[in-house]
Amino acid sequence: MTELLTHYPWLKSLWTLWFCLLFVGLIVWTMWPSRRARWTELGQIPMRDDADRMRLKD
Repeated sequence: MTELLTHYPWLKSLWTLWFCLLFVGLIVWTMWPSRRARWTELGQIPMRDDADRMRLKD
């Protein structure tokens, strides 16, 4: 048990590094030029007017 406690700070730093790399990777994947247009379009969904939604249904 004491051996695990001696490695705790190192493991905590490793977990922080892994989480930061995962977060940056996710942001890069999302903002990649081929995907950016799609995410921009999806981001505009809440801004659409009800008339646009009715027009799309017809």
